[in-house]
Amino acid sequence: MNKPELLAPAGDLTCLVTAFKYGADAVYCGLKELSMRANAKNFTREELKEGVKIAKDLDKKVYLCLNTVIYEDQLKKAYEILDFANSIEVDAVILTDISLMEIAKEFLEVHASVQCNITNSSLAKFYSKYCKRVILSRELSLSQIREIRENLKKDKVDLELEGFVHGSLCVAISGRCFLSSYLFNKHANCGECLQPCRRRWKLINEHFDGTYELVCEGKYLLSPKDLCMIEHIPELMEVLDSFKIEGRAKNADYVMRVTKIYREAIDSVFDNTYYEKLNYFKKELNKIYNRGYDTGFYFRDKPDFQYEREGNISNYRKVEIGRVVNYYKKIGVAEIELYGSLKVGDTILIIGKTTGCVEEKVEEMQINHKFVDKAERCRVGVKVKNRVREGDKVYLLKKLN
Repeated sequence: MNKPELLAPAGDLTCLVTAFKYGADAVYCGLKELSMRANAKNFTREELKEGVKIAKDLDKKVYLCLNTVIYEDQLKKAYEILDFANSIEVDAVILTDISLMEIAKEFLEVHASVQCNITNSSLAKFYSKYCKRVILSRELSLSQIREIRENLKKDKVDLELEGFVHGSLCVAISGRCFLSSYLFNKHANCGECLQPCRRRWKLINEHFDGTYELVCEGKYLLSPKDLCMIEHIPELMEVLDSFKIEGRAKNADYVMRVTKIYREAIDSVFDNTYYEKLNYFKKELNKIYNRGYDTGFYFRDKPDFQYEREGNISNYRKVEIGRVVNYYKKIGVAEIELYGSLKVGDTILIIGKTTGCVEEKVEEMQINHKFVDKAERCRVGVKVKNRVREGDKVYLLKKLN
């Protein structure tokens, strides 16, 4: 069994640093133009150049998303981005437009986006003329992916298969949706989706005689639970070359925890500790924003749409409580200016552009060189295991009940 690549989202440079710190082999990211996550922070050209340098120094990879629908007046911009990607040596570009694939394959590694909706081995074989890798349709079951892989092998097609293992699911076919465009003139296929599917909807059956029947009211009919495949890592390793985590629009603490847990899960399969650690993996993933977890289409023909609560169901929240004003490298202590309260035993997240996101269990605190158990609205020294930096924000990870 080959060890799959772990591919994490990077909505900005902070997330890129975080992903690599917690075990990602590669990240995928976008510029501020022609990206399927236009509402994320995304990268300036200088930031992407810096991100690629960080990756190369760590022997990691950066994949650039250029996977929106490309209209006529955007072609020149798309060509310019391809040239820029080549000039800074990104490791691959993720594309939907076949004409761009044909151009890019001459000087860049190309991955076919999930928006290509690749659902069978014949279509995958077609894209292999342009791509080293295809990101398979989200609507495929595990058995269908296995069949695609076997048939590609029979036909001696050298093609990597990538699939999503965690994150938000979309009701549309591989993300191709017109609801946001129809209601708000914000085009999901150009990365502008306002996610109206996440709201409550009424389902009404109108009859020919003018009467109607209310089939369903107040359900989240168009919004499935989040994908979580942490309980099926060994099965996925048999069919996928790359495990993709959704979340370019999400925060660095999400990237930190999901990347960390899937890294540990993959590695635990090889040291035979996976099943004994599984409950720990699930407990940790419940600490992040989620709408409830589901296995998507992997084991049936439709995901579970019927959840009752809106938004985040996690019992954990992060609350900003301070900022780092000094870091003493020799003794591993962060001086934190608190505008909230903190006590020994708390878990904190420290987040900054260069630091990324790090999690620390508070084991020692000092005020004026005296050990204390509690601190509030003051400057306090906290022993930390990770290097942090002046200006980093400090959050308390708080359990609600």
